[in-house]
Amino acid sequence: MKVYELFTELSSENRIGILQTLDEKPMTFTSLIKEVDMNSTEASRQLSRLTETKLIEKKGDGRYYNTLFGKLVLSSISDLDFISEKSGYFLEHDTACIPLDLLRQIDALSTGEIVTGVYNILNTHEKLGDGINSYMWYMSDDFPRHHLPYIENRLEEGVEMKVILPKYMCSTKPFSAPLSEENRKRLEIKVLEEVKISIIVSDKFSMLELPGPDGKIDHNTAIFGYDDLFRDWCKKLFLYYWTKCQPCG
Repeated sequence: MKVYELFTELSSENRIGILQTLDEKPMTFTSLIKEVDMNSTEASRQLSRLTETKLIEKKGDGRYYNTLFGKLVLSSISDLDFISEKSGYFLEHDTACIPLDLLRQIDALSTGEIVTGVYNILNTHEKLGDGINSYMWYMSDDFPRHHLPYIENRLEEGVEMKVILPKYMCSTKPFSAPLSEENRKRLEIKVLEEVKISIIVSDKFSMLELPGPDGKIDHNTAIFGYDDLFRDWCKKLFLYYWTKCQPCG
């Protein structure tokens, strides 16, 4: 099957609905038409098309099942569904800084909340930050120095902190004060030649900022996430860059 032929089969809301329903459990024809709210003539036509393209199959027990091929296709739809739903965002933000394996799992961000406006983003960050208990990883092209007292408190409470910054910032010593010498040693700082993405990962929330059309990080638009799937995706992205970093100094 050619890719354009597959897209043709997936262009029907009814056919996708059948695939999604059968993904939950196999069903007989009678049960299926009740579940998808479709008349028998239309359901029969759609089931025939899906069977012909090997996306579903009818087994000896009289129930319809998604084939292994159908399950694979359905698992790929979620990424496209998320990208389509957030097309306005992705028209204005570059994903080239995301490695391909994570780009293929970008639907992990589907539960995220888009927050716009620098003030709103900082306010959201500060409200959520008080709930961080064990770790916070931060990557950006700059570091808001007004957060230093907060960092001092978190480090004294034993919160693990990893930071990735552009290489040029290493010489400016952004954490020289008011951090104590002991807390500066606890803070893990690494640098990259250039930072094109902003990430926060913690046990409370995660945040992602991508570059805009000008190639610079859009600090005016952020995606905040609060579940494990969103957090794990951001954690993998942070660690991808962490392994490419050099120590500061």
